[in-house]
Amino acid sequence: MGIWGSDIFDNDAAAAAKAIFEDAIAEGLSVADATNRVLTELGEIAKNEDVLAVIQLALAAMQLEHKALDPKLRDEVLQIIRSGKSLGPWADLGETNLAQRKQALSVLGAALAS
Repeated sequence: MGIWGSDIFDNDAAAAAKAIFEDAIAEGLSVADATNRVLTELGEIAKNEDVLAVIQLALAAMQLEHKALDPKLRDEVLQIIRSGKSLGPWADLGETNLAQRKQALSVLGAALAS
């Protein structure tokens, strides 16, 4: 998974999820159907737990933006944030990148919890 920053969509998997989701919404699909399309189209790469966690983070952010947050996904993503489950790839990039990613996840977590 390529990473170019610490924000939620600053990696290949999240950027792909966002593009698929936005295309589905533009086609007139519901948020739930757009979410399902993302999970279907990225199913192969989502077999990797780190990648799946990143995709779930992206989906939660997009659902929140569309004011259609699935409570189950919200709970899963809050657990991902609390556990640090998705941080492995950023830890490999050094302490600064890891701290920045933690901050981005903290902001998302606060938005999801409110």
